[in-house]
Amino acid sequence: MTAQIEDRFIHRKIRYSLVALTNPIGFDPKEYGLIPKARSSACWCGYFCEYNITKEGLFLQNLYVNTKDQIYPPINGVNVSEKEYHECIAISFKDGKQIQTKSMTENHMGHREYKNVDLPIAYTGKILLGNEFLKKYYVHMGYQRSWAYQELIEFEFDHGKLIKKTDHSDTAAKLRELIDSNGINPAYPEGENITKFVFDSFSLDYAVKAWWLERDMRILDRIKKTDL
Repeated sequence: MTAQIEDRFIHRKIRYSLVALTNPIGFDPKEYGLIPKARSSACWCGYFCEYNITKEGLFLQNLYVNTKDQIYPPINGVNVSEKEYHECIAISFKDGKQIQTKSMTENHMGHREYKNVDLPIAYTGKILLGNEFLKKYYVHMGYQRSWAYQELIEFEFDHGKLIKKTDHSDTAAKLRELIDSNGINPAYPEGENITKFVFDSFSLDYAVKAWWLERDMRILDRIKKTDL
């Protein structure tokens, strides 16, 4: 299994990663004539989004998608962009010597891009977003744990309008202290919990990824690895 590309949200020029939500966002490419297909093991659903949070509301800003039939109809009057490429350097070894080879590769891992779609999203619920991910807690499967971000902000919406913003960064820091002091490594579950570990890794449900926000911090040092 592979760590997944998370949806991103921009708020006041800061780019956040999606780590949990109480309800599905509601945007479905199929409703606009696209049939997403996985192009990479890092994006099993075949697409990922970048949203914008403003005082006017929640908007789909950019969409990155690969389709089964290579058909890309307009979305909100916006046509898909032409493929873009960037230069990369591949490193290989031959007879003990390092060889560097330059090549051009597709941007966004080959996903086509819809730029500046500006599609309003009438979302109701909470969205938990993280910034400044701490690499020591990286798990190479699904989506990262919510407490593994230096900055953790909860945004609450009512029909697309932002009605409340809560900073949970201090609570996440306290949980990391408990995890470190108890020697817990969430990336390596016990054998009998592997199934739950996989399910939890690919979930973005609040009940799975953010349940600890509602708990008394004094009991968290008794939780199992896979609850994290």
